[in-house]
Amino acid sequence: MDQVRSSCFYFVLIALCTGLSVLRVAEAQNEANLKGHLQPFGESGTRKEIEVRNVFPDPQDFLVEYVQNLKPLKLSGVAKNSRAVREWTDSYLLALDVPSQSVVGLEIGKKESRDGESTEMHFHDFLRIYNQTEHYMVDNVPDYLSPDVNVPCSLQCPEMLEKGLAFAMMWFSSGGTKSVVHTDSFDNINCVIRGEKTFVMVDPARDREKVQLRFEGSYSDIDVDSVDLKKYPQLADAEFYHVHVKAGDCLFIPYHWIHQVRSFHSNVAINFWWNHYATMAMLEEKGESACQGHCDPDLTLDKVEIYRQDPTFDNHNDVRDWLQNYVLEQPMTLPTAVTVVKAELGADELPLEAEKLVLEMFIKMDVNGDGQFTKEDHDKIPEEMWKETQRMMVTVSQMLKEEEEADRREYAEYVEADRRDEL
Repeated sequence: MDQVRSSCFYFVLIALCTGLSVLRVAEAQNEANLKGHLQPFGESGTRKEIEVRNVFPDPQDFLVEYVQNLKPLKLSGVAKNSRAVREWTDSYLLALDVPSQSVVGLEIGKKESRDGESTEMHFHDFLRIYNQTEHYMVDNVPDYLSPDVNVPCSLQCPEMLEKGLAFAMMWFSSGGTKSVVHTDSFDNINCVIRGEKTFVMVDPARDREKVQLRFEGSYSDIDVDSVDLKKYPQLADAEFYHVHVKAGDCLFIPYHWIHQVRSFHSNVAINFWWNHYATMAMLEEKGESACQGHCDPDLTLDKVEIYRQDPTFDNHNDVRDWLQNYVLEQPMTLPTAVTVVKAELGADELPLEAEKLVLEMFIKMDVNGDGQFTKEDHDKIPEEMWKETQRMMVTVSQMLKEEEEADRREYAEYVEADRRDEL
């Protein structure tokens, strides 16, 4: 009898092991059949191409055809004659007269993490170490480099330049950098000065929810080197635009388009950011008279205004999009409304009156009165209420600045009083 039981036990064990092996083989085959599984971002789904032109469109055509329609565009060779592309060797940059107190912002770690380390360093010190380290420069174009940087002809719209570009950012590394999957709150022309880059872009109008961006910073936790399609199966149905650019090329990335960037070889790029909705409002106001004038191929960055301002509260549409990013993730409750505003303003606390304004606005925006602000509420809010919300955010931001200035004055008075006591 014991021998029979033993034989049955071994038979069951063999059957279980065989079954598990079959399941593992089937699972491995299923994974193998998932196109792009555990491969870099953009290898799943469908690959798409974007339009390529060899000259800059004139400003009005560019704003109407591409910016207004959120249509990406590769511009091949359009920046090849700029002094930056022609002359920015390391020896040229090291020979520049750079003020001793001038430092540039650096990221540490070529595979971007939004929790990664950052530091500052004199530009010449960075040039001496960047080829042997993981350091790469991410900062505004320094004043001493701006005379070498040409402003793209497509951005030479007098009404745009009168207000100024939002930012001109410089990215400088020894190559091998990998950004997170993210969006920007600006329209963007990225021009490669040295080396090469590959952009993988996703149209948010079609595939925004498939990428699952986080509200804080509008970026994804997807591992860009090894995309887990079991965790993100919806990416198998997404469309990806792959664009390779080299020195002298520029790429227009429309407002809020999702993208991921890789750099190759010693690498320098400059991107020009500007406010999408402010530009659209200017076009609507000016009509056919907008952006009249000729392109100056020699116009350099030192000759234009850079106003360096986040667009979130510039226009009610910016506020609408900002809050839409949040409610796509989760509903907003009364307590989280204040938390979300504090995070956007970079504040630990809000003045009591400002907090009261936020709560009153939230109650108005909770259309069905269930204590939650959801995507359904968001989509029902009329334009006038978005304008009211934008005015409220401007007021709250101003209240915070005034309180911070008062705190600085109080601290300065305290330090001065303490100094007098010591005397």
